[in-house]
Amino acid sequence: MRGKLLALMAMLGLVFGSASAMAQAPTGDIVGRVVDASGAVLPGVVVTVSGGALIQPQSAVTGNTGTYLFSGLQPGDTYTVKFELTGFRTMVVERVAVSVGGNTTTNATLEVSALQETVTVSSEAPLVDTRKTGTKTNFTQEQLQNVPSARDPWVMLERTPGIAMDRANVGGSQSGQQSGYISRGAAGANNKWMLDGVDISDTVATGSTAVYYDFDMLQEMQISTGGNDVTQQTGGVGINLVTKSGSDTIRGSGRYYWTDESLGSTNITEDLRAQGARSGAPIQNIKDYGIEGGGPIWKGRAWFWGSYAKNDINVGVVNFYKKEAGCPVNAADPLAQSLSIEEINNCLNTDQTLLDTYNIKGSALLFSGNTFTWHSNYNKKGRNARDASDTRPFETTYIQSGPVWTHKASDRHVINDRWVAEAAYAHVAGGFDLLFQDPSYRAVQPLYDIATTRWERSYDESVFERPATSVALNTNYFRPATLGGDHSFKIGYTFRNTPTTSTTVYGGDVTAQTRNSAAERARFWRSSALDYALSTHSVFAQDTYTRNKWTLTAGLRWDRQDDSAHGSSVESNPLIPQWLPGIDFQGADAGVTFSNWSPRLGVAYDLFGDSRTVVRSSFSVYYGQIGPGNLSGTLNPVTAASITFPWNDSNGDRFVQLNEVTLTRAAVIAFDGNYNPDNPGFLGTTNTVDPDLKNEKTVEYTGTIDHQLSSKMAVSLSYIYRQYSDFRFSQRVGIAASDWAPVTYQPTCAAGVPSCPQLTYFQPNISIPGTQRLVNRGGYARDFNGIEAVFTKRMSDRWMLDTNYAYNSAVDNFDSVQGYSTSFDPTNLGIYNGQQYAVEAGGSGIDNVFVNGKHLFKVAGVYTAPWDINIGGTYNFRTGYLFPQRILSPNRTGAAGTVNLILEPFGESRYDSFQMVDARVAKRFNFGRRSVEGSLDFFNVGNVNTVLTRNLNQAASTANQVTGIVAPRVLRLGVRVLF
Repeated sequence: MRGKLLALMAMLGLVFGSASAMAQAPTGDIVGRVVDASGAVLPGVVVTVSGGALIQPQSAVTGNTGTYLFSGLQPGDTYTVKFELTGFRTMVVERVAVSVGGNTTTNATLEVSALQETVTVSSEAPLVDTRKTGTKTNFTQEQLQNVPSARDPWVMLERTPGIAMDRANVGGSQSGQQSGYISRGAAGANNKWMLDGVDISDTVATGSTAVYYDFDMLQEMQISTGGNDVTQQTGGVGINLVTKSGSDTIRGSGRYYWTDESLGSTNITEDLRAQGARSGAPIQNIKDYGIEGGGPIWKGRAWFWGSYAKNDINVGVVNFYKKEAGCPVNAADPLAQSLSIEEINNCLNTDQTLLDTYNIKGSALLFSGNTFTWHSNYNKKGRNARDASDTRPFETTYIQSGPVWTHKASDRHVINDRWVAEAAYAHVAGGFDLLFQDPSYRAVQPLYDIATTRWERSYDESVFERPATSVALNTNYFRPATLGGDHSFKIGYTFRNTPTTSTTVYGGDVTAQTRNSAAERARFWRSSALDYALSTHSVFAQDTYTRNKWTLTAGLRWDRQDDSAHGSSVESNPLIPQWLPGIDFQGADAGVTFSNWSPRLGVAYDLFGDSRTVVRSSFSVYYGQIGPGNLSGTLNPVTAASITFPWNDSNGDRFVQLNEVTLTRAAVIAFDGNYNPDNPGFLGTTNTVDPDLKNEKTVEYTGTIDHQLSSKMAVSLSYIYRQYSDFRFSQRVGIAASDWAPVTYQPTCAAGVPSCPQLTYFQPNISIPGTQRLVNRGGYARDFNGIEAVFTKRMSDRWMLDTNYAYNSAVDNFDSVQGYSTSFDPTNLGIYNGQQYAVEAGGSGIDNVFVNGKHLFKVAGVYTAPWDINIGGTYNFRTGYLFPQRILSPNRTGAAGTVNLILEPFGESRYDSFQMVDARVAKRFNFGRRSVEGSLDFFNVGNVNTVLTRNLNQAASTANQVTGIVAPRVLRLGVRVLF
């Protein structure tokens, strides 16, 4: 009976669901059917594709259904497709464009002719892809270069339907750091970054990219947000970047863009200054320049391409001041209010990022049908004050450095006109350093106020090594006229090895903690020294079956992920070695390996048979990608560990002395890491991993209707449902929900706060146990419902337009406290249960941002005015993100520490809606094959000053003070030379 039920469910999934035909390869397909004047199919037609990124032409012969397929074609220059059959006129279709992950349908109707005649036509690819079943957005050169943008991949994500960003990037003000983003209720850990088919996702900060980019190295970008086919492991956003390549003609470009504070405005008002934003966040100076070009090494046999770029970004940060006479120390300094806006902006310190990027790429035809490609990318990032913010003054920020090399070698072989195979090897030498501003800060105790979240004096230092080596084998096979239709098979295997090491040390080995400037706690640290291994094996197979109006896609993917912890050592905390002793760890394995089968099913129906209206749907199951140590890390005792005790600062110097600290087990306020204060001398761990642990799972259903209004315009409407489950965390062993008792608390709030209610929190009747177990979060799931509407007008009649709207609702559901809290603490459970999910952004000065945009509306367009003046513009609107006002509890008994008490159901209060307009004017002057373009880009045209973040703690002296606003209007000057 169960087998019949599973079979029925599979059949229903096949009928009502699907997976996308888009691939994570940096290529697309040309596909079509050849008929005669009566509409009868023509087998035996010789179809030849040439140009584009092909060093030599490829040919295929149509089968009994009159169909053909060229797979694995790179975007860039357009292709030419020629159709030849004895007794018929030869037909040549020019300007056939290929997009990443797309299927360019190029049909032909051949007429009978006794003469050898040739008919040449210009291609106009249909706007509706009848073979597609997922949701994706492609950005071509026209959209990358002619629409105003901050010129990094993250601003293209900002223009993608349904994606909400964690920051507002005005003219490059935020391009010194990766932006965070949310799509369809998913956390970012399952996002995937691909560069020319190489997985360059960070191996530890999973979901982010290991490198930064020269914007002009990109030929095209594809961003997929759902219906991912079997080539992508996860259900996260897939970012597929394709670099430029050489050709038989020498071509290239150079550019210089300049932005300066003298070209900007001021958007800070006295009202905002009174609310805590004493300064604005202006661009001080940005220079973006570089050159790229390529051509033949041996015409018709070998090409090269290379590039160099530098991005020098200098920005001011709200209330991030220089340590100079006449400048305020922080926002509370009376000088910060009394100085004029111009004077206060002159006191802003500089947050500088330097990005250097090199590329070299070569392709060669080794023998007939065989092409070898090599690509090396070098990216070096330097930043003088990472994490700069109003709560992280200069001495607490990081110096960031770290070059990353990426190498890829691939060999593509056309076995015959239906079968293509490729083998690839890649290595990403990922890693970076986050260093103290001065080596002497290693001995300095940081000072941290737990109410205002402000740091002083020092911080910590880390060094990361994150290499990744991968091997991929892929093949595509086209089988026409089989079982009543055409089959396009895709089969592949990938191996990825991602070891990682890291060390972290803490300033002074202890953090002095105050609450609204009153001494309260001393948090002692033990450094960490981590060494993990992770290997991933993946196999996938997929068949895209086309018959008449139907396209059916069925795929299956298998992923095996296995990590382990290698041995490493840490020294004791020199202040309290009896509590935090040194450890020599021998290594451990979690005993759990994730082995997951992921079905991807799909169907698309060409409603009227004219390729203008297509109804499609998808059903997909995805499993999460893990990082090194995500499983075995629970068993590792040399992770960072801390223990917090009461501190009285009896001498008033704001530094911790041991005679000011109550060092007893009963006095422990909190502890962290794989550490047990009940047995601090134990040089191992009693932690365990549930042998039945499951990988995080996402189930997705989508339904879409695409309609081509005309040859230039199309609309699309999609509904998306997702459920996320089988999350995991390390849960305390030996405590239950019944061990927690409610405590009524009347806080003392800051003057002027709108609400200061009596609150209830919970504290344990026993001490929090030190032993943990890695388990699934039983009873916790997240449901997402969304709608996306898209309108596209391709460039014609002098204008183009892309418009999209998205409605998003992601809701957290907890059946019990077991899946809510690592220690079964029910505090705030009712606040979060059944409410909107919003992940808190963190890092690079971005905090207190809870990304959840229920309504997103985006517009991007270009108009070519008389005298060939290009006018571009964007409009971006989203509902305000969550503003969860809260109060920090007192220290709780049982080493439970403090907890933030949310004042109202999560998501009930939001910041004001955000909207911004950018504009661009450009004029190109042509000199034969060469041209020069001058441009003016206007960012934040309306000079909006929307508040993005405030201090959330209503009991802090800085309650509700503004900590982040949109950067002001600024003008960018640019010149590009094309040759």
